[in-house]
Amino acid sequence: MRRPTLIAIVALYALLVACQQSAPSPTADATAAAVTEDEAGKAFDTTIAGWQSADAATIKALYASDVAGFDFVGPLVTDRSTWDKNQDAFAAAKIDKIVIKAKKIQLLGPDAFVVSSYGDDISSSAKASATFRCTDVYKREASGSWLIVNENCSSTPTAG
Repeated sequence: MRRPTLIAIVALYALLVACQQSAPSPTADATAAAVTEDEAGKAFDTTIAGWQSADAATIKALYASDVAGFDFVGPLVTDRSTWDKNQDAFAAAKIDKIVIKAKKIQLLGPDAFVVSSYGDDISSSAKASATFRCTDVYKREASGSWLIVNENCSSTPTAG
């Protein structure tokens, strides 16, 4: 065998070995089973329980670090510090009970889903009770937990 051919074969072999060693290993997202409607429903139930807790830290933990959304009042929020202040105000409202009147879960792929919901916030402080509608987009984190990455909530319009 000629020397240039031998060098080419050795170089090709070394390249193939290097490519195999540097190939990325699968992430938790790539190896996790696709989300089911039951799993999405349980994640939403966890959200409702968190909102009803009236505990700011519990409520904030429901959201991804890069959350964006519209709260009941105000402009689009894309920075976490403003989002957290809004959640502090929500916790201070002391919502005792959330009654979901309707919800629709839409699976968007193995690691994302949307829940559109309509219901009532009931608070021991009558000033904080309201009918609302929300759309929450969830994504699966590398840890396997589900966090809200986008939320749009508003009071329902009044007739008239």
